[in-house]
This record gives sequence, structure tokens and C-alpha cells, in this order.
Amino acid sequence: MSIREMRHELQRAADRGLISENRVIPLTIQMVLESAQQSFHKAYFGDILDTQVANVRAMDQAGKEAAMARMEHMIQDLEKSRRAHRELHTTSDFPLALAQAREYATRDAYTLPESDLVQFAARRTATNFKALKATRSGSLGHNFLPVRPESTNVEYTKFFTSDEGYTVSDYALALAFTWEAYVNDDLGEFTAAAAELGLTARRTRAMVLMDVILRKAARVPLTDGELGPNVPNLDAVAEYMANRVDPTTGRRVGRTPSDLFVPTKWTRLASRSMQSEILVPTGGASGALALANTRNPVYQLATVHTDDLIQDLLLEFPERYAAKNISTDDWIAMANGAQRPLELATLRGYEGGPKTFTRMVDVDETDLEGNFDNRAFAMKVHDVVGADLRDPYAVTIAQGN
Repeated sequence: MSIREMRHELQRAADRGLISENRVIPLTIQMVLESAQQSFHKAYFGDILDTQVANVRAMDQAGKEAAMARMEHMIQDLEKSRRAHRELHTTSDFPLALAQAREYATRDAYTLPESDLVQFAARRTATNFKALKATRSGSLGHNFLPVRPESTNVEYTKFFTSDEGYTVSDYALALAFTWEAYVNDDLGEFTAAAAELGLTARRTRAMVLMDVILRKAARVPLTDGELGPNVPNLDAVAEYMANRVDPTTGRRVGRTPSDLFVPTKWTRLASRSMQSEILVPTGGASGALALANTRNPVYQLATVHTDDLIQDLLLEFPERYAAKNISTDDWIAMANGAQRPLELATLRGYEGGPKTFTRMVDVDETDLEGNFDNRAFAMKVHDVVGADLRDPYAVTIAQGN
């Protein structure tokens, strides 16, 4: 629907006495901004939101009202558009569908198309911007419960936690709909930009997790790192992870890789390297027979996930990881993936994803003139998230150059 068509329908409502004449332009603008909000969330959630829209449409009215009462708190950022619908005596299935999509996004099974990292992150809710500490269980001074001899006091153990914390941060971006675009009826361009903003917000959540890996995880130098995740390099990374020691306790903290996150360039190589139990010997015709031991030491070692976020982060923040010499060809080995060695924290209210907010006119003389400073209406997006490593020994960066 074009802006002209929206305004025409609202003018008809005014002619029938359903709304006052002076509400036609503000409600038209609100519908434009609502269209942008919907485009944003459809892009962010993708098929999940489409499924929830279908589910809501299949409900009877009583079911919708009960579900809305239960999930009202999850869609407070849509209150302005919901008030507009109430003023027009109309309803929309979108707010409830969005609430259900946000609830789904808090589940462990939820993932992002850009990266599977969110599936390996424990969720945490922050109530403010203060540092979050003790993201992983403290390392106890005992491996087993000791015997308590009769009539003796219980023994107290020591435990070790890191003093280093992390905070959630406010990630935000606004999108202006200019007065000129309104006059020109360029709604399609605005909603397309809102959809692109949805994809950007989705990549941001994945980026936060990859960023903490690149900043905090150890990077393993490989003699032939430029060859990628082949059998020798996979074996070297697994060997490194198996022999790590916690410097605080002096204990071995060996881990076995369960998941690999590799750029598209290395996806087939990583899968191929772990596919065969028996390696095919090479050489022997004019030189020494290579791979005399034909057993593949990394056979079915880990699950491969394609993830190009390292390249995107290096393009966006070229200096952030310079000290560690991070390369676009680096790849990630993760151990104990099912135990969620990462942590993703969100500010309360943002657990299910980012929120959208709209700015209407602030010129009193006429509703059409938009914002006083620049004549623009606007939509903005906020997501408040942070991440950390719960198990610093379970995530390793493999040198790819």
C-alpha cells in the first residue's frame, strides 16, 4: 500500500466520522512508521515471524486476548501503533505475532542465519549496565568431597573466580523518513531500508559473540596455518586444547573439540578432513611413502559450522584485533559445545531481540512538516547486549595465515 492509499483510507474514515479530520495526517505518518517496524522485524526474525503470524491468525478471539494478556510486556515498543489501531477501531495480528517470535528467540534452539554461535551461549539477563562477574563456575580447591571424620567440623574449600567482568552495551541506529520522501510517496524505499536494518541488527548479535572470542580466546600458531583445517592442523589444535593447564590451580583443563566455525573458504576442507576413518597414503612412487599410519586422528572430531563473521569484523574494526594478528582465514575450535562455553547477556526487556521506536512530528503549526530541525520522521532500533567466555579453555582460535 502506498502513502497515498493510506491517506485516502484514513480520509474516508474521517468523512464517516470515525476519526477527526486533524488526525488524518498524523495517523498516515504513524502507518508509514508501523510499516517500517514490521519490515524490520520480518527481516530480523525471518520465517519464525511468518510462522507466528500464521499461528495468531488461526486463533479465535478469546485465544488472542488471553495470549496478548500474557505477553503484553514483550511489545511495549509497539504501543504507539497499537493506539493508532484502537483509535481507528481496527486490529492487527502483528503485535502478538512479534511477541511470540520474541519469546521463541529466548529458547535454546534459536539460532541466527549468520552464525550458530548463539546456540552455544548461555543466556543471562542484566538489570543494569554494571559489570557482570563470575560468568563461569568457580574452580574449587577439591576434586572430590572429602571424608568428614566423626565429630569433626566440616572442611571449607577454596574457589577461584576472575575479577574481570563485562557489561551490556547499547547498540543503536536510526533511520529517517524525510519530508521529501513523504511528499514523493517513497514508502517502498523506506521499508526496504528498514528491512536491511533488521539484517544489520541480527548480524550485530552474532558479532558480539564472535568479538569476545577474538578478544579473549587463545590463538594457536600453526606451522602450516595457511593450509586451513586439514588433518595435521586439526590434530594440532586438538592436541593443544587437550593439554591446557589452568594457571590458577595448576590443574589440567584439557578439552576435546566438538564444533568448528570456519569461513566459507574452509568449509569443504574441514568436512573432508574429518570424513574418512582411513587416510589414503600418498607418495611412494618417487619418494618416501607419506602417511604411513593410515588411521585418521581427527575422524569425526567435530561438527562444522560455516561462519564468515571474522572477515566482517576485521573489515569493520581493522585495528581491534591487530595485537593478536587475527586473519580472515582464522577459524574457531570449540569444545563442550553442548555445555555452552559462551555467555550472552541482554538487558532486561531485550531478551527476545531488539526494540524499535518511532518519532512523530514535533511541529505544532501543521502535522505534515515533520521534525522541527530537519523535517524528518524517524524509526530507531536499540539492542542492549554483551558477551563473555564462560569456559576460556573451551574456545580456541586457529591460525589461518
